[in-house]
Amino acid sequence: KTLCGLGFSLFEIDVLLKAKAGHDTSTIREMFGKRRGEIRSEVKRLQQIEAILANGEASLESIYMSLNEPIIKDVPPQRIVGKRGTGPYGEIISRLMPELCSQVSSEENQKNGLRVTGPPMTLYHDTEYREKDGTMEVVLPITGKIVLSDPEMEVRTLPGGKVLSLIHKGSYSGLHEAWSRIGAYAEQREFVLTGSHQEVYLNDPSMVPEDELLTELQIPVDTKTRGKIS
Repeated sequence: KTLCGLGFSLFEIDVLLKAKAGHDTSTIREMFGKRRGEIRSEVKRLQQIEAILANGEASLESIYMSLNEPIIKDVPPQRIVGKRGTGPYGEIISRLMPELCSQVSSEENQKNGLRVTGPPMTLYHDTEYREKDGTMEVVLPITGKIVLSDPEMEVRTLPGGKVLSLIHKGSYSGLHEAWSRIGAYAEQREFVLTGSHQEVYLNDPSMVPEDELLTELQIPVDTKTRGKIS
């Protein structure tokens, strides 16, 4: 009951009790330390909420943006068609996205029953931000038979697994700041990165105002093995 009051889950309580019975003090210290870290994060979050509520001029929009924190979630494997490009990131997207859409909507592919099963995505294949000569892949999740007339396009399955996720609301020009936020969050917790950074475009810029755009940032991570991020 005491351990439950300290915020430990039933699984963690079971581990702690077994560690106590086995005189495993290192496991107990490690779990207590982890819980202290979680409490400090929660205290910081509550202080942030208090500061926001104390601001009489705070808007619902500013509250949403301030409290929107990265989360860990599981994503399923996805079959995708994609094409890589090199250059400024924005130029790559504006050039390759229409090419992909044209390919999947071809008369032959429509006769084959090809369907797009999710929002468009981009995969960053660079290990650091590159302003003018980045390497990026634009992809569409698909199902069904596809015929490709472009030899530079590739069909494959993106592996599923755990990702660190953050929703950015607003102009695409604010994505760089959002990436800085999610990157700092991952580094602070020493998550091991296991794949390319990804952006998922949850709505269409031709259909909604710029300030209503929703973009999900995803970083594939291993949360069990902690280490320095390269």
